[in-house]
Amino acid sequence: MAAMFNLHEQLISLQEGEIEIQSTFSFDGIDNAIAKRTINSITDKLVVNGENINDAETFNIHADALDRYALLFQWTIELAESTASQTRSAGGGSTQAKNRKRRANGTGTASTSSTVAEVVPGWKDKILELYIVLQQLLQMPLGRIWNSVPERDTFIGVFTRLAHKTMENPAYVKDNDFQLALFNVLCVWQQSYNGVYGLVTMVTQNLQHYEHLCECMAALVQLAYEQYGGTQLSDEILRDIAGKSFSSVHDKAGAKNTARFLVHLSQLAPKALLRQMGLLIRHLDSEAHIMRSAMADVIGHLTLYLASQEEQTEITKNQIGEYFDIIEQRFQDAHYLVRAKVLQVCQFVCSGPAKFPKRRPKLISLIIGRLEDKATNVRKHAIRALTIMLETHPFSLDGAELRIANLERSLEKINGELEEIASTTANQTKEPSASPQPEKADNIAEEAANSDEDDTAAGSRHEFDNVGLSPETAAKAMHLQFQQRYYRDALFFVYQQQEAQPLLLQLLGSTNKGEVMEAMDFFVTAVRFRVDGAQEGIRRMSHLIWTPPTGNSGAGDGSAEEARGVRTKLLESYMQLYLTPSEHFSAAENTSRITRNLISLTFGATLADLTSLEELIRTLMADGKISTAVIDKLRYVYGYSKRRLPPAQRRGAIIILGMLAQARRSIVTDDIDLYLKIGLGSYGHEDLVVAKYTCMVLQCLGGSRSRRPGAALGLEEVEIKRLPMSNPIFDGLQRILEEPRRDPEWFPAAEQALNAIYALAEKPDALAVRIVRAQAQLVQGLLKASKDNAANEDTSMDVDDEGPSQDLSTPKLVDPWDLSRLVFIVGHLAIKEIVLLESVEAELKRRKNEEEPKHGASASDEDDELNQIAGTTEDEIGDIISAIRERELLFGNRSILALLGPLVVHVCRNLGKFNDRLLTVHATAALAKLMCVSSAFCEENLPLLLTLLQRAKSPTIRANVSIALGDITVCFNNLIGENVHYLYGPLHDSDTRVKKTTLMVLTHLILNGMVKVKGQLGEIAKCLEDKDSRVADMARLFFSELSTKDNAVYNNLPDIISSLSVGTAAVNEESFARIMKFLFDFIKKDRQTDNVVEKLCQRFRNTTDTRQCRDIAYCMTLLPFKSERSLRRLMDGLPSYQDKLADDAVYKLFADIATKVKGLA
Repeated sequence: MAAMFNLHEQLISLQEGEIEIQSTFSFDGIDNAIAKRTINSITDKLVVNGENINDAETFNIHADALDRYALLFQWTIELAESTASQTRSAGGGSTQAKNRKRRANGTGTASTSSTVAEVVPGWKDKILELYIVLQQLLQMPLGRIWNSVPERDTFIGVFTRLAHKTMENPAYVKDNDFQLALFNVLCVWQQSYNGVYGLVTMVTQNLQHYEHLCECMAALVQLAYEQYGGTQLSDEILRDIAGKSFSSVHDKAGAKNTARFLVHLSQLAPKALLRQMGLLIRHLDSEAHIMRSAMADVIGHLTLYLASQEEQTEITKNQIGEYFDIIEQRFQDAHYLVRAKVLQVCQFVCSGPAKFPKRRPKLISLIIGRLEDKATNVRKHAIRALTIMLETHPFSLDGAELRIANLERSLEKINGELEEIASTTANQTKEPSASPQPEKADNIAEEAANSDEDDTAAGSRHEFDNVGLSPETAAKAMHLQFQQRYYRDALFFVYQQQEAQPLLLQLLGSTNKGEVMEAMDFFVTAVRFRVDGAQEGIRRMSHLIWTPPTGNSGAGDGSAEEARGVRTKLLESYMQLYLTPSEHFSAAENTSRITRNLISLTFGATLADLTSLEELIRTLMADGKISTAVIDKLRYVYGYSKRRLPPAQRRGAIIILGMLAQARRSIVTDDIDLYLKIGLGSYGHEDLVVAKYTCMVLQCLGGSRSRRPGAALGLEEVEIKRLPMSNPIFDGLQRILEEPRRDPEWFPAAEQALNAIYALAEKPDALAVRIVRAQAQLVQGLLKASKDNAANEDTSMDVDDEGPSQDLSTPKLVDPWDLSRLVFIVGHLAIKEIVLLESVEAELKRRKNEEEPKHGASASDEDDELNQIAGTTEDEIGDIISAIRERELLFGNRSILALLGPLVVHVCRNLGKFNDRLLTVHATAALAKLMCVSSAFCEENLPLLLTLLQRAKSPTIRANVSIALGDITVCFNNLIGENVHYLYGPLHDSDTRVKKTTLMVLTHLILNGMVKVKGQLGEIAKCLEDKDSRVADMARLFFSELSTKDNAVYNNLPDIISSLSVGTAAVNEESFARIMKFLFDFIKKDRQTDNVVEKLCQRFRNTTDTRQCRDIAYCMTLLPFKSERSLRRLMDGLPSYQDKLADDAVYKLFADIATKVKGLA
């Protein structure tokens, strides 16, 4: 019978469609239960017949049956899969549309990934059982069944081909049991029936064509290598891969699949890969970056494998060293994805059980260098690698803390002990082996950098001659030497971390949110390990609370979710560091600890730090993250009076209480007497800083501050109820304003006291006038003198003289301190009167709007026409308030400001005579505030203010005047319009503070549309090359924001080029090139490029200056020339610049343009 049935011929006939099986039936229209029962019966027969071949005598009987069942098996599967495919195709357009939609979205699998198992339940289980039985069959001596090898191979080939075809469908290989059954059959085939080369071909083809089989093939090779002695299989596959050349352009899929296979195999069977690494290493120079990336990943996994071996032979150590050398070399790879992968390799290698202390210093240095990489992905992984290096550092002797002072103290102690041992040694050398000098950072760094060879070699410089030493002393000396080396390495590690911190502080301001969050993780980890300088990073992190809800992440994935992620990460970081209770302490101890943490956040904080910290604390308080016990403890510290408390503690307590009060008003109202007793009592008079912050806390009684965009919810929205003038709060505030003590902190305290008065009092102006009159009594002699001299004073301004000293030959009319206090109060009173008038106007309009519904739901047409002619009540209210502000505050007969305004002007006109720095600063600030009240007063004194800006020697005065001009621009834009160039003048000031302040003012005015740019952007562009990095960074931020405002950079680009290239104020060519390179990055639209090309060509026609021609040609090279239209305009403009090509520099630049265009063609 076996001779009559030829399996090979039948398979060919089946393939050609010539075979007919009489029992063929259609699955169409048949119930699933019937189909299941039919197919189950077929597979059951195969299973039963397979199980009955254990007896060798029955082999010949079953040979023909096995061949027939093999044919039936192949026919059944092919028919079932074909029928299932037809069933799916007939499933309707809706299902196909859904599948197409899933494929387009990258979710789910294609319809072709479905199997017959979806049509016939239980199909996969039966096929699985069959392959399990087939595995048992293949383990028997099949040569006794078939007389020839081809017949046997034909039988086996049926199942291996079907296995290959089955693996092409992802739905099958996702089942681990099914996958294992298939792999076992294939492994037995390659082990017992010379199937190695067939399986090699199968694996390589699968890697070439099927992405989902990359990891599966690695698992197959692992199974064959570890359980079936498949050394030859893995060797042949890896040799085949090593002999291939991959291109990054023509064979992306093959390179990607092979890379995934190698990486997964290095995780599953690293020993198999080690055998062929000598050949595979050539892919480190592959053209395809994905292969270089994969090889770096493979080397990382092999390094971990070698380091985990119990027996560390010299060969193993050398191999690990070679792999580290390769990793270090790959830091310089040309492709950013490879550099990022190398950093990831460093992360998981150093996270393993082996610490590699000798290689870490070099790796950390390389990682720090990548913090300045141009690719955001590389920088992000560099930060993460540095964080992991810190988390897994090997220096854990002193509780894993890395304070430099503690490490240096321990090192000095060990050095002293070594010196003592050396001095008692009879055979000590002329120079003691122990280092007698305290270690400096440079010495330690140099020694650590040269200590990568061997512990013995490194330690030999400090070894003692054991001659003359007792065994105990020699053992102690060796132990001390090890400790000495430990602390040296620890110090060098900390110095490396500190070296990275300035770069990480910059990355906290990155536009890429991933980088920002990684930098936050680093600083949180650094604080946890007590690394010096990390606290500055935590302080800078607080500014991230203002992260806008939308923004650019730098990599194109910016979104509101990322912005919220930064805020959430920030809040979690502060919670983790400062507000999380420790399980090792009691509830009371945790409360004290959290209180100390919160107070410590205020130590050394700047105004910007405190502003950001306030928003952060307020958000945490609004979210219920700060307990009532902590608030009570802060009150206790603030009101502590049993013994003298350090000033910083009480100040910190009231600052934090003020921040918490922004979210919960009851923090102030529940214990108002405490604030009156401490802040406005004797403690406040002793420490005016405490008084200042107490006044800020009391302002919360007046209701909520205006909510800022993106800010957390502030105080509860409550109706402002002003307090009667008899309230004791105002007596305390008045005492602070009349405090006679000479303390520079009086001025900020007085400012907040006036703010509190105007926020809370029913009649704040009445109390303010009393305070001003009381202060004016001290300077009434000067008031009389100013009136006598008003008629014959010289209108020219005396230039102020820098310094606090006074001309003793000039009669001293009044104490400058008292006069400074008076002009300060007058100036701030003017600002608060403006705010008061605006609040009165808003209140009157609110009441008017509330009364309107009571007089009728609608007005008649006649009333509407009357309102259009005569104006509405709201218009009348606005006119009345404006008239009071314009004519009454500074010119009214009953106004105290009208009396003291001329005094302020007199002081500002005679700064040289009033030769006191404090007085001149506050007088100019007061003048600026008074000018914001009335346009008439402003117009009269604007020349004086501009003269102060140009001639004042004090940088503080010039900076204040620059801010004042910005305020005047907002209040009276028409007055500053003709003098707008004065706004840009301080950008060239010699003092950095003045430049920075001016740039901030201009940024605010321009970006908010308060000033129209008329060719002055070139002055701001020059700030891009400022020596001070803060000014340059602010200028970059300005242009980045300006680029989002209706093509503002593009529209002003010609004027910027003229300003930077022409005239005496032109910058040098190197600076011009850097500035233009930055600005031209904002020219992205094709139409903009076309127009810029045309305008630059016209400039060639209008100039003969060689320098300007070079600058214009350089600007040409910065354009992308992506469109044919821009290239055509360049060619059409040839008559404009053809004569300029005689200059070698211009010709070279145009040659660069031609090269760029050819590359894009």
